[in-house]
Amino acid sequence: MEVTLKCDKIDGGLVFIDEGYLTELNDDLLYEMDILLDPRGTSELIYDFPNEAWDTVRLRETKQIREFCGQGKMIIWLLDRAVKKCEIAECNEIADSHKWLHLPTGKLLAVAAGELIQCLAYPELEMEKEKFFKLSIEDGWYAIQNEGIDKIMYCKKKPPHSSFSNIQEVYEKSR
Repeated sequence: MEVTLKCDKIDGGLVFIDEGYLTELNDDLLYEMDILLDPRGTSELIYDFPNEAWDTVRLRETKQIREFCGQGKMIIWLLDRAVKKCEIAECNEIADSHKWLHLPTGKLLAVAAGELIQCLAYPELEMEKEKFFKLSIEDGWYAIQNEGIDKIMYCKKKPPHSSFSNIQEVYEKSR
């Protein structure tokens, strides 16, 4: 399947999540996700932390959302103003993956990170237009491997450990 990703500069990111985990993203996690999506400290969030280095703030204030991702509940690719074609493909085997996603309902949702935050923070907003895709697959654990953001592959299998690297910055080298 091929999709076109469109992400803004401030809140750019691609999220993979099982729809069943959306209810766990409370206001605190959404706030932390907002901070995570601002790697350079260019949003109004910096005013919440006067006289502090943004790198320090960002590391400290995103602990819970990083743990949420590290449990295999969500994968976030941080993007910087991206409009790209992305191929999503199932494959037979992924040998050595650092990204793992648990899909207890088998309903994989791919959505722009900033739009996910907005739609969950304001329930009156509908998420239908913000979804890149929704895929129904067999429930269980999936190894995820990507080549930049251009090609993302998934394979159903059991993870070899319980801690994952599910947050990845994918910025153009010129930035």
